[in-house]
Amino acid sequence: MKKSCIFFAILLALPLFAHPPKGLEMEYDSDSDILIVEIAHSVNDAAKHFINKVIVELNGKKMIEQTFKKQVDGEAQRVMYKIIDAADGDKISVTAYCNISGKKKADLVVASVKVDEGTE
Repeated sequence: MKKSCIFFAILLALPLFAHPPKGLEMEYDSDSDILIVEIAHSVNDAAKHFINKVIVELNGKKMIEQTFKKQVDGEAQRVMYKIIDAADGDKISVTAYCNISGKKKADLVVASVKVDEGTE
């Protein structure tokens, strides 16, 4: 009976050590069609507690789903994707999932940056 109580107590405590991603930053370069994503998720052991899945949507349609077996380091997961179908005004949504508990979602509206070269 004691062993089962200890096991149950550990199961209840497990979520206390897990946490969802803290932040999600995105940048889209419309010249190269590259989406850069950094997911802040500070962990002690990036092989045991990590961002295990990223989903990228374009205007509500799933474009990319990538899974991971570990996080790149103890501070964040970083990814880059080529999104050739994005145009001005489109919405790119990224959802990042922790392998233990929680998720974080962020949106970005695509906008081309036009440089005014002026006249000579």
